[in-house]
This record gives sequence, structure tokens and C-alpha cells, in this order.
Amino acid sequence: MIKKIIKKIPGYVNLIQFYNRIKLEKDFKRDKSFFLKHYMYSKPITKEKLQYEILFEIHKLEKGFSVINPRPFGIDKIKKIIFNLTEYKKNNYEIDFEYNLAYSALHEYLKLYEEKKWIDREEYHLVKDFLRDKPSFNKIPVGAFDYYKKDFINDTKIDYDKFISSRRSIRNFSSKKLDEKDIIKAINMSIKTPTACNRQMCKIYYIESEKNKKIIEKYGQGLGLFDLKNANYFVITFDISANYFIGERNQGWFNAGLVTMNFVNALHSLGIGSCCIQFGNSFKEEIDFKKYLNIKESERIAVIITCGYYDNVMRIPYSSRKPIYDVYSKR
Repeated sequence: MIKKIIKKIPGYVNLIQFYNRIKLEKDFKRDKSFFLKHYMYSKPITKEKLQYEILFEIHKLEKGFSVINPRPFGIDKIKKIIFNLTEYKKNNYEIDFEYNLAYSALHEYLKLYEEKKWIDREEYHLVKDFLRDKPSFNKIPVGAFDYYKKDFINDTKIDYDKFISSRRSIRNFSSKKLDEKDIIKAINMSIKTPTACNRQMCKIYYIESEKNKKIIEKYGQGLGLFDLKNANYFVITFDISANYFIGERNQGWFNAGLVTMNFVNALHSLGIGSCCIQFGNSFKEEIDFKKYLNIKESERIAVIITCGYYDNVMRIPYSSRKPIYDVYSKR
């Protein structure tokens, strides 16, 4: 009744538009502040900062390994990796993937310089001196290798058009419980998604508890027509801490989109239907949502995925696509 009365006020539409614009500007300002607070060089040394910087520098270093006829390279990257490993020791951080990868990279670098007889160079002695203590670590493949067409070409001979055409957004699911093996398999396929400088900034959260499912249903938009009884939920995020300059302010959304597409296609290959739910909530709602689900402050919520095994029959919209000439053009 009150809404009907308010709607009769002269200028009501303009008032609502003005109010929405104020809200929008407020959230954009919060997005800016959030980025400046959490991006890679916005704060003192933390473990997560060291982890992302190690991945970033090693990726740059691997490009040097990948050159067919390499020249001496990477002294600046080497210095940063050594600095980061020194900080690991200084802060007594637990040994992890990035730590092992960094030491593996230094050993491969030393090995390459010895093979090329570049042992009189400054960078070689920097690495050799740093590794003199022979720290223990788990070796991880790093550097570069020859990738032969004959080894993978047969794996590409699938009807991919048929596969992706058979995947549709599904809103009702089988009552069968998701198998942990299928979840792990889908995640492993998603991990292979290309990411910005191999920083791997995205995370996938499986929302398993009934309590947390209610949080999804409270904040998720457009769930009204879903079979919530049999729905399973995943949340995909990206970490602002992985971004190293302002030009990457949108990089997380792009990376999360790639991961999401790989993930839903992986689910499809395992007989699991899915639908992506946009997280179009306000900045304040996102903060509350992360607190409820115990998601790290520096992460942004990219998308919610609802999914479940395919039922025998599902009712779906046609969702017809534009003709190709509306999408593809030459310049």
C-alpha cells in the first residue's frame, strides 16, 4: 500500500534514478579503495604477497628458459626471488608450494647457466652463493620443455562443437549427492586454466553445510526458479593481492571468468549440470557474505555456481544465440 502511494509522488522515477546513481557511485568508490588497500604493493610483507610475487617472477623467468637460443637473462627476477625466500626464512613461514617452486627455479637456473658455460656472470654467483646452504625442498617442474605435436594432437580430435553445444544452463537437478571424486576431478581440470602470469589468483569454494547453503540462498540473485532442494553450490573468487599495478584492476574478473567456464565444462563432462549466478550485490553485502563463509578479506566474489547431476528430464529456456554476423567481423 505504501509503495503504491510513493509511486504516485511527482518525479518518483527521477528520484529513484538519482538514488540508484548515488548507490552506484558509492560502490565504485569502495571498489577503488578496496583495490588500493589490497593489491600486491599496497602493504608490508605478508606471506600471501610473497607467494604471488614468487609466482609472478618465476613466470617471467620461465619466458627466458623458453627462448630457443637464450642469452644470459633474469638477474632482476633472481634478486626478487632470493629476497622473497630470505623473507620466508626471516618470518619463519611454513614451507609451501611457492617456496618449493622458487628453490626449484633457482636450481634449474644454475643448471642452465652451467650448461651454457655462463658461470662468470653475476647472476650465476648470486644463485650459487644463495644455494650454498643446500636447503631442503620438494622439487617441482619449472623452466621450460619441448612440447611435441605428436604427443597431444590425437587428444584434440574430439567434436568440441558438439560437446559445448550439449551444455546448457540447468535449474533442476537429480537428487544424487555429488561424488567427492567428481568434484576433485573437475577442480583439477579447472586448475589448468590460463591465468595472468601464472599467478593463479582464483579459488573455488564448495558450499557443503546446510547453514552455508542458506547464506547462498539469501544473497544469490535469481534463484527463485531453481530446484533448491537438490542444488549444490560453488563460489568462485579472485584475490586482489595478486594484482601488481592499477592496469590490472579488472584482471581478476577476467581470470575468474576463464576458471568458471573451464569449471562448468569440466562438470558437464562428468554428467553434472550447472548454471552461473551473477554476484551483483552491493559492496556491503559482499563483505557480509565473505564473513559468513569465512572467505579472506582480499578476495572478491566473482560468481556463484549452482549445480547437480543431470536428471532424466530438465526444462530449460531456448536462450537462442545471435547469428554469427552479429558477433564476428573483420577490421
